Amino acid sequence: MRTAKQYQNWFIFLLSLGFLLLHAGCGKKGPPVAPRAVIPPPVKDLKGEVVGDMVRLTWSIPQKDEAAFEGIAGFKLHRHKAHNSDATCPGCPIPFKPFLDIRLKDPAPAKVEADRIICYDEIEPEHRYAYKVVVYHKTGGMSEDSNIVDFVVKP
Repeated sequence: MRTAKQYQNWFIFLLSLGFLLLHAGCGKKGPPVAPRAVIPPPVKDLKGEVVGDMVRLTWSIPQKDEAAFEGIAGFKLHRHKAHNSDATCPGCPIPFKPFLDIRLKDPAPAKVEADRIICYDEIEPEHRYAYKVVVYHKTGGMSEDSNIVDFVVKP
């Protein structure tokens, strides 16, 4: 038969063991840190070509070591449209608005041909247009803006 002293010793032993197990943790102290987002390279060759009442926009998928940069999820195409009569502020930034989200898995309405993205936009006479592209990665990182394509559609 066990004595009260033996039960007390077991209780202290189990309490000490539990304390040690609870405070062992992962060994890394401090708040959890979110994983870093990968920043993809920007598009550098955005081109626009007016074809009738459409503009054909094309750009290359960013490369790394002669292959597509791994993890690119898609492209955000931004557009600015203004009537020719609208006054512009010299030196002011262009007020772009999100226009298309082109995902590589399902790029419609754009198309992927080899290593290039191709998409079209309807344009109107007597308007000024500007476009830029931002690449986004599956981790949430976003590239810097691409070069800007801008033009005026004559009447």
